[in-house]
Amino acid sequence: MNQFWASCLGGGLAGAVVTLIVQKLREDWRIWNLSNKLECKPDPISGSCRVRVHNNGIFSIEDAIGYITLDFDSSKDVVDGMAFIKKGSGDRLCEDRLCWAEARSNNPFQASIFPGENQTLDVVRFHETNIEIPSEQGWSHATKGTQARVFLSNNPANKVYKGRLTIVAKNLLRRNFTIEIDPINKEVKLDKEQFIGFFDFWKCK
Repeated sequence: MNQFWASCLGGGLAGAVVTLIVQKLREDWRIWNLSNKLECKPDPISGSCRVRVHNNGIFSIEDAIGYITLDFDSSKDVVDGMAFIKKGSGDRLCEDRLCWAEARSNNPFQASIFPGENQTLDVVRFHETNIEIPSEQGWSHATKGTQARVFLSNNPANKVYKGRLTIVAKNLLRRNFTIEIDPINKEVKLDKEQFIGFFDFWKCK
């Protein structure tokens, strides 16, 4: 009789463990698959370029945030203006927050993206002699008192600013995209960085 109950208890525990493992595997697959299907594409409009972030998955992306990193010389490339990074300050643009192009919500720094939906990040404005990278406050605006992140010079004429666009969210793995901003041709190029395979992701956990 004792052996019978021990066998039942052991079977119940084994079943519970298997159930937990399956649930964990299912949740990790959902996060990985959602992350793998994330797409980012340049969206040029008059005088600026945004990035459309598209959710190709079947679940919502929760509280997505965009970050930008760009390489530049603060003593040569930075132009003074209503911006947080000043010429010669030595400050870098490294994973600083961007804001979503939602005027109704005062350009929030985070946004959910429903399945099949696009949300748009403000990335760059092209001015006559420089480009403007926004901050989480948005674009520079004297009346509103908001500041951009940085103004960067168009000179020399062949200057292309390179860096990384990063998307993170509550239920998303970090996704990185290489970004190139061409001030003269007023272009933005994006390429996906290599993404970890699911079983490599599972082994890391």
